[in-house]
Amino acid sequence: MRIDKSIVQKIESALRFSTAEGMAYGAVMGFGDNYIVAFAVALQVNSFLIGILCSVPGFLASLAQLGDVALIRRFKSRKLLVLTFALLQGLMFLPMLGLTFFPRASDGWWLILFVTIYSISASLTSPVWGSIMAEVVPDHLRGRYFSLRGTLSTLTNTVSFMAAGVFLTFLVHKALWGFAILFGAAFIFRMISCGLLTQLYEMPPRDKSPVRIQTGNFTRGLFSTNLGRYMLFLFSMSFAVNLASPYFAVYQLHDLKFSYFTFAVLGTASSVATLLTMSRWGRIADRIGNLKVMIASSILVPLIPLLWLVSKNLVVLGFVQAFSGLAWAGFNLCSVNYLYDATATENRTRYLAWFNCGNGLAAGTGALLGGYMVTHMPALLGYQVLSLFLISGILRGAAALIFLPGLKEVRRVSTVPAAELFHILTGGRPADRRFSHRRFSFIHHHEPVHQAPDKPGSTQG
Repeated sequence: MRIDKSIVQKIESALRFSTAEGMAYGAVMGFGDNYIVAFAVALQVNSFLIGILCSVPGFLASLAQLGDVALIRRFKSRKLLVLTFALLQGLMFLPMLGLTFFPRASDGWWLILFVTIYSISASLTSPVWGSIMAEVVPDHLRGRYFSLRGTLSTLTNTVSFMAAGVFLTFLVHKALWGFAILFGAAFIFRMISCGLLTQLYEMPPRDKSPVRIQTGNFTRGLFSTNLGRYMLFLFSMSFAVNLASPYFAVYQLHDLKFSYFTFAVLGTASSVATLLTMSRWGRIADRIGNLKVMIASSILVPLIPLLWLVSKNLVVLGFVQAFSGLAWAGFNLCSVNYLYDATATENRTRYLAWFNCGNGLAAGTGALLGGYMVTHMPALLGYQVLSLFLISGILRGAAALIFLPGLKEVRRVSTVPAAELFHILTGGRPADRRFSHRRFSFIHHHEPVHQAPDKPGSTQG
């Protein structure tokens, strides 16, 4: 059944603004988020506090998401909630940059406080924004739209990240002042992002009311349903990844003594690989399903930290980062789109909040444990952090082997042999017709019939 023409026009406009907002937020990431750990290193924050910085804010932000549904009732508008906390998130860059003017021994703790507020604000917008967008974008074309949006966002992230690295290199003897300017730029772009978020479009409310889902039923569903087991897989992967991921920057800047420019170049290699492959991953996922792409990328993700053990040569590490960008482009895109496919519209915000809470707790636990282990592990090839990378790679592989074989796709998709999947990804026959961003004609198409979503708490396995 076709969507009303006036609604189609509103959706087309909203998606264009959403794409522009993604580009603005990419600059926020490039100038701000990507350099928070580097800023902590410049402040001479010790490894233990860096572990807290990379774990506690995410931990508390995850718990805060449990209040998303209550906040929606209080705000009476999902869009207003997104705008409010997006604004608060951006404002946190101001006290962060203020730390550069008043250096003192307690800077690490103040940075943790500001990043915690920043993280909580960001986490409160995530499931709500996701539920709005999942209603607007047809489910059989989410891969193409979100991959396009993600590609453009990654492009601005890459450009800003690289520009920031060059800028800091020129201010190497006044790096703290450089960070202040970068955080100021991140603040400006977040304000631009907030302006574009005012164009979010909420679909008219449906007659179907949300079903009250008890936390106990959700917890039991983690072990008895397809979606629950999928969430356990992502929780396990998040724990394994974050055990090591905060310390890649520390390894480069502190242990290997790389310059900010070199740090930015390596990060850019990953972003460029993401740019070149995300749209292709999205087209493949729309045709063959998100789960198959998740399985393919989950074979690659465990190799990333292991490849860092191979060499300290910049060229080799550049290829490792490019490989990382390829793997994470598919994993990040399809991990979220699978959740959109598998959750019913009327309860999507609640499911996403629960998922983000569990995922954040797993990530925070991993980062906190990694912060302890990195100072107590025996050195591998001369560096303790490399022992952490090895353990992280092994645990990523274990998570994939334990959970992925028992999962199933939740919508009707084409069957493609593994050889053809590889052929498509490496530049062969496209998985679907080319997507035109200039005209959102896909909104007019009929949506295909798909299987009923498997929800936590149901009796389906």
